[in-house]
Amino acid sequence: MMPFSTLLSMINNIFLTFKSLLFWISLVLSVLLFGPITFLFGLFSYNLCLWFSKLWCRYTLFFLKTFCALSFKINGPKLNSTQLVVSRHQSAWETIFFAAYVDKPIFILKKELLRIPLFGWCLYLLKNISIDRSDGVNSLKKIMKACDSHVLDKRTLIIFPEGTRAPYGEKVKIKKGIFKIMESLKISSLLVNHDAGKYWNKNSFLIRPGVIDIQTLIMTYKENTSEIQDTIINHFN
Repeated sequence: MMPFSTLLSMINNIFLTFKSLLFWISLVLSVLLFGPITFLFGLFSYNLCLWFSKLWCRYTLFFLKTFCALSFKINGPKLNSTQLVVSRHQSAWETIFFAAYVDKPIFILKKELLRIPLFGWCLYLLKNISIDRSDGVNSLKKIMKACDSHVLDKRTLIIFPEGTRAPYGEKVKIKKGIFKIMESLKISSLLVNHDAGKYWNKNSFLIRPGVIDIQTLIMTYKENTSEIQDTIINHFN
């Protein structure tokens, strides 16, 4: 006879799969609805493209809370305290979160994403910075060139110093390019640590219930690279 704990675990996994499936279906349907609208309005107005993209992201977070019982809480300074956000990158969740709640976000993303129909076109119209990961030197030059203009436009640059999504619990490994960017901007940054990967793992279909804990900290501009690195690592770990 199957142990009760095993049976309970199986039932829980079935419910978890079903709830996750409801979320993914809702996500696909929302993309089919908001994608064409965001793209068409984006051809004429950046602000309208931004507004519709934020609306879609907030609906996505609503679906996560409704179907998967996944919410969040923020401890620390508000997101729009600075024009530079330096965050851990564990899942797709934080990208959606920043796009929803940062006033005028701009992301550094791999150029391949721009080729995705509707989704990639909207990323382009939102004036994000696309880079070629295989060409690190020129990619960094492109980012550096774009940084000043975006700060002058009063937009907020979102940076993931690890360069890619890292599993929950893994120690932070910072790419050296982050220091060049911070030296170029010479402004305070908002450090964002969170545990989204605990509930929505990288490339995972299943989304677990819980409350994502977001810890924010203002870091004033520092000229000393090792001091910047120590501050980021201490906050992220």
